[in-house]
Formats: sequence, structure tokens, C-alpha cells
Amino acid sequence: MQFGAIGSYGFSVAVLLTAMMIAISGMVLGIGYALNDRRFKDFGSEGLYQSIISGVLVGSMMLLFANGGLVNRLVNSAIPANTSLHCPQLISGNSAICLSYNYLVGTQPYTFMGVSHASVFSMAMNITTGLLTLNAIVGMIASLKFSFIVSFSFGYVLMPILNELRYAIKLLIDVAVSAVVQAAVLVFVSAGALEVILPSGLVLRTFYPTRKIGGFLIALSIGMYAVFPMTYVLNSMLINTYSLSINSTSISQASVSASGTESSLISSAASYNALSTGILSSMNSIISQLSGALSGVMNGIIVSVSYLIVYAFVLPAFSLIITGISIRELASALGSEARFGRFDIL
Repeated sequence: MQFGAIGSYGFSVAVLLTAMMIAISGMVLGIGYALNDRRFKDFGSEGLYQSIISGVLVGSMMLLFANGGLVNRLVNSAIPANTSLHCPQLISGNSAICLSYNYLVGTQPYTFMGVSHASVFSMAMNITTGLLTLNAIVGMIASLKFSFIVSFSFGYVLMPILNELRYAIKLLIDVAVSAVVQAAVLVFVSAGALEVILPSGLVLRTFYPTRKIGGFLIALSIGMYAVFPMTYVLNSMLINTYSLSINSTSISQASVSASGTESSLISSAASYNALSTGILSSMNSIISQLSGALSGVMNGIIVSVSYLIVYAFVLPAFSLIITGISIRELASALGSEARFGRFDIL
């Protein structure tokens, strides 16, 4: 059975303290029978009972979570066939966390059940990059002003589109930040759940004053290491049949169209006399073409942002709820409590 240096030390301490508490509880129980004192008997019996449970927990956790243990085998076997992932060494031991990392912030496309996907972060940033370019070009067009018989500015026509572009960019940045935060939590869980939190919980559960805290930490480590990443596997199955239609290529094409429109407007203005009215019809035709191109892109952006919000916020909220319920129930089975405010109604 292999753990990291910290994890091995924590489990060794838990084993030693459990053995000491069994011995101390047995001595107290013996004194109680020798003195025929009920308080000593009750305290010793309860301490011995809880110490034996702690010993069983220590042994069970070592068997379940050591490298090659039952939980790791179950988690790794839950990943379907035809799945190709790219993970840092730190999280490679847990396939569910590895898949979750690829789902959220993977820098390379990954394959899940034979279907290729890009990470939420990559999709959000690719679209954001294209939208920033498009926003800059459309903004320059909106700033153009021409003076004929009367002054005319394209800002009145393009400002609603600019507002929508900027709002979409803000939402996409929120999506990217959410994905990075979730990935950081998963990396922390992979590094600390079995190495720090679980051994600490086993040690604290050995002592009577900290028994409930220890039970909660044990439940927390199991829930975050096993249940939480497994919910992302379920999320990946839910989205596996859908891939976003909008991409950076279509936005780049719209940016090229907008750039061409800007050049056409400037050249048209230069080729007409300031008092000529023919330029108005020319500009109207150019703006109509630009509006048509932007309309198609905006429809795709709305769909893409909506789905990315589901990927980055709605499905992870579902994951947190499932994980919270599992931690609460497991903590209750270990004689502790886990309260999550309004989520206790679930």
C-alpha cells in the first residue's frame, strides 16, 4: 500500500493513536470493574467501542484508498472505453479527476467515448479572442462619422450590437474563471484529500473531544476524492452528444467581413463628393451586408454562451449538490454532522 510521505505518516500516527486509545479504554474499563464504578465502566466501554471503530476505519481506509485500492479501481473503471485524456502527473492516479480536469481546463482536445471535445476554458477563450477582435473592428466602424447635407454616424446603428458583444465577452470571461477555479479545487483534492484530510480525520476521530470533527473530515475527503469527480464523469456523458457549432473560425470570418466593410466605407466616402447623395445608398448597402454577417454570428454566440454557462455553472452546481448530500450522509454514518445551510432541505 503506497501513500505519499505525508499520507503515510498520517496513517501511521492514526494507527498508533488508535492502538493507544484501545489500551487506555481497556484500562479504564478494567478499573471500572475493579472499583465497581459505573461511570468508569460506561466511559471505558464507550471509549473501547469507538476506538475499535476507529481501528476498523483506519484499516478500511488504507485498503480502500491505497494505490490499487478498491476505490481507485472503481473510479478508474468508471471511465468509458474510447476515452483519451491528457493530465499532469499530479492527478494521473485518479481517472475521474483527470477527466474532470480535461473537461474544465485541458489545453488539448480530449476524446470521451469516441467523441472529441475541447475544454470549457479553451472554448470560452477561443470565442472571447474572436469577439475581442470583432468588437474592436465594429467599434471603429461605429466611430466613423460622415458629413454630407447632414452629419451621419454609424454608432446609432451598431451600438446595440456592440453592447451585446461586450456582454457576451463578460459572460465568457466569467465562464473561463469558473472553469479555472473548479480545476484548481480538483487539483487540491487530488493532492490533499488522501495525503492530509483523510489521515487528519482518522487521527482526530481517535480522541473523544474531536470525534465529530474527525468524522466530518473523513466524509469530506471521501466525498471530494471519489464522489465529486465522478459527477463530472456524469456531466461529460450528458454533454457528449452535443458539440458547440460556433467557433473562432466563424467569428474570424465575421471580423474579416467587418474589416472589409470598414475599408469600403472609407473608400466610398473618398470617392464621392461631400454633397453627393449617391454615397448614402452605397453605405446603406455595405451596412446591410455587415448587419447580415453579424446577425448570423450573434445567433451562434448566444447559443454557445448559453451552453457554456450550463457547462461551467449549472452542471457543476449539480455536482456540488450531489457531493454535499453524500458528505452529509457519510458524516452522519460516522457519528458527525455536516450542515450546508439551505442545502439541508435536499
